[in-house]
Amino acid sequence: MDEKRSDSNPSTETKENRTEIPDDDDTHGASGRESTPDGSWTFVTQAHYNPDESRDLTTVIIGAVAEAEDVPITEITNPPLYEVVDIAGIDDALFGRPEANRNGTDSTVEFRYHGYKVSVEADGWVTVSERSEDAAADGE
Repeated sequence: MDEKRSDSNPSTETKENRTEIPDDDDTHGASGRESTPDGSWTFVTQAHYNPDESRDLTTVIIGAVAEAEDVPITEITNPPLYEVVDIAGIDDALFGRPEANRNGTDSTVEFRYHGYKVSVEADGWVTVSERSEDAAADGE
C-alpha cells in the first residue's frame, strides 16, 4: 500500500520530520501549497514509485506533474520527459541496487520539468514543487 507524507515541512532535503500516513491512491495532493525551508520552492504534490510494481517511473512522474497542473495525464506531452532527463539512468541509480540504496541512504535526483522541480528519492517518493511567488519575483 502506498503511503502519503504529511508534515509541516514537505521538503525532500531531510527525512527527520516525515510522517507517513496510509492512503489508497498513488498520487497525493497537498492540503495547501507549502514553502520549502529555503523559500524558493513550494510543495505541490507527490506520488510513490515502487520498482516492483507494473507502473514505470516515467508514468509516476508524468502523473504527478499532471496532478500539479490539474490536467489529465495525456496532456503532459511536450517536451517528452525522455528529452529532459534520462529516466532509465535515474531508475538504475536509485532503484537498480536495492541493497545499496534503500538501507538508510538519502539519495535524491532533482530536475526541472514543465516549470516544476521534480525530486525522485531512493525510497520511491516523487515530489513536485513549483517556484514560490517570492522567488519568481526575485528572479530565482
